[in-house]
Amino acid sequence: MLRPNATLLLFTLCISPFTLHSFAANRLVDSQSPYLLQHADNPVDWYPWGPEAFEKAEAENKLVFISIGYSTCHWCHVMNRESFSDEEIAAYLNEHYVCIKIDREERPDIDNVYMTFVQNLTGNGGWPLNVWLSPDKKPFFGGTYFPPRDDPSRGRGFLPLIQEINDFWIQDPTGVLARSQSIVDTLNQHSAQTLAANSENAASLERLSESITAFLFIFDEQNKGFGNDQKFPSPNTLSLLLRAAATPELHQEDRSLAKRLALETLDAMLAGGIRDHLGGGFHRYTVDAGWQLPHFEKMLYDQALIASALVDAYQLTGEARYRQAATETLDYVLRDLRHENGGLYSAEDAESLDPDKSFAKREGAYYTWTTADFERLFPHEEKRAGLAAHFSLRPAGNAPYGNFPREIFAGYNTLRINPDAKIDPDQLAADLATLRQDRSTRARPHLDDKIITSWNGLAISALARAGLVFNRPDYTNAAQQAANFLLENLYQPESQQLLRLYRQDASPVAAFAEDYAYLIAGLLDLYEADADHRWLQKAHELQLAQNQRFADTENGGYFLFEASDDIVFNRTKQAADTAIPSPNSVSAKNLARLAQFFDDASFQQQASQTINAFAPQLDSSGTTLPTLREAILFVGKKPLQIVIAGDPQTASAQAMLHEVNQRLLPSRTLLYADQADGQAYLGQHLEFIQTAKSYNGKATVFVCENFVCQMPTEDPQTLAKQLDAKR
Repeated sequence: MLRPNATLLLFTLCISPFTLHSFAANRLVDSQSPYLLQHADNPVDWYPWGPEAFEKAEAENKLVFISIGYSTCHWCHVMNRESFSDEEIAAYLNEHYVCIKIDREERPDIDNVYMTFVQNLTGNGGWPLNVWLSPDKKPFFGGTYFPPRDDPSRGRGFLPLIQEINDFWIQDPTGVLARSQSIVDTLNQHSAQTLAANSENAASLERLSESITAFLFIFDEQNKGFGNDQKFPSPNTLSLLLRAAATPELHQEDRSLAKRLALETLDAMLAGGIRDHLGGGFHRYTVDAGWQLPHFEKMLYDQALIASALVDAYQLTGEARYRQAATETLDYVLRDLRHENGGLYSAEDAESLDPDKSFAKREGAYYTWTTADFERLFPHEEKRAGLAAHFSLRPAGNAPYGNFPREIFAGYNTLRINPDAKIDPDQLAADLATLRQDRSTRARPHLDDKIITSWNGLAISALARAGLVFNRPDYTNAAQQAANFLLENLYQPESQQLLRLYRQDASPVAAFAEDYAYLIAGLLDLYEADADHRWLQKAHELQLAQNQRFADTENGGYFLFEASDDIVFNRTKQAADTAIPSPNSVSAKNLARLAQFFDDASFQQQASQTINAFAPQLDSSGTTLPTLREAILFVGKKPLQIVIAGDPQTASAQAMLHEVNQRLLPSRTLLYADQADGQAYLGQHLEFIQTAKSYNGKATVFVCENFVCQMPTEDPQTLAKQLDAKR
């Protein structure tokens, strides 16, 4: 979540108003969404999104106020405590508005529509997203966080704002309706112009050299990472740079620069406060430029995407630290974010109960330490001094100076590694175990236990790739269980319809383009990890369903959501990554991969058309659209096929797979001629696979470009030479 105002408090210490007041449950009490349930006992008379709310607004001639957020959103918590639990504010909202609460993770389509409006109106966005609508769903005003009342240091107050907006509506309803219609018309016109713009050959490797150089201009040479303010991990950018570094068609200077920018950023993240050095995984972002003080929220999608980038870094360099960070991240996911039947939960909150603050919630309470904590746990002064140096601990706290209220972290320390401090690795491991055990006695942050299809798809990819590269069957098994969970609980095979999420039961909300795209990618990665052709079958089936539901058959690419009466704006397409990759970018690569698996030229053509649909955006800035640029590495060059003939579980096959998986080969597709059902299935589409077989009782590998193959080999060293020639 973006900081709404540099002068606003980033972290809030206060007792929940629910400890002081008790309100009757509103209409949200039966929701599946953890976020809506957090507001179920507000005095605000919230409605869920649906026809009942808008029918009431029209019948009573009232404006609609919608507030969009998610359950682990810090500023959503703050506005809940300050405004939505305030009886005076609630009474005014209830009398003059129809109020709707929306979980952005449940309805990203609605969030996207009104976020686009607010960003065009104000120049920025974030959550909570607060928007005022006419009774026919058309917006005319919006913003993000508002303090409850006017405050010179915090801006316009929410109560006077809702009073002023209602006065406008009473005095000039015709003017408000005209303004809202004008806004919708303008945005729809802009959307139509964007949809129509494309190019014939956007999937060109020449575009990537300019892009890599452009990243240098926004690289923070002092602190590493991109930009000079808050630091986000940007795993999509890191994956692009790492894969560009492994692409021999690019100039060596560009490859070296891409490698430096990516690895220096990863190393800063691995040492910084953004990493959970005790429990594994990474926090959402840091509020400073030096990776020191995080916003402590932990999201499933961040873990998946960062772990995937770390797998890339390990394949590129062979450095053990990247493997360790990836496995710690995935171990955290499987330990703390896993449903008993294999699905993966969404997030952990930044706040938790703090016994030092009378059990009020505090940002980072679970993760931060005082020097008194270390004195209690490590009474030996010399050892304690060594740990204090290693983790940059200070009695006054180690929060950096910046544009946030540092005093809130007075006395608290975030663990981060000082590279200049030397400490015995074995002793450090024992001390980390002591800290880990002590932390386990604290109250954990709130767990958002929604299981979201798209985010699980990202995690399936990360687990499958790590299982293959690190030879971790437990990761592969976890990816299989997560895939089975989604296909059994959130897929309707009769209609080939995916559902968006699961919490205690499947939600009726239909899936969006990102859900299809990420799950297809996960299934393709899972096939490459375990050779089970069932995943290929489902990926192919889902791709056809995605094409039917979301494809822009006129201009190329995919709409984010299906046509719906819920949405007043035209359907949009998006190539820009947010915290997660653009579904169009992921789909372009999926299509190109499926073209290899099924020898289907129409998929390859559609992959190129998807990239071509966003040519103007590709040309506008070299640092935008990293995932789409990474897809060009696959779509825009000769495809590399690696065929493993023979039983993939044999020792000889595993030795050959080891050679394949120790190398980062961005354009490669891995196929199995397993002399069983998988080979028969692939052979229906690929004539070459029908006859591929092992020789001399050993697994045999064919390295091919466009299925023009080198001499097959059963020797790992010969295979290594063939693969190195492709790097």
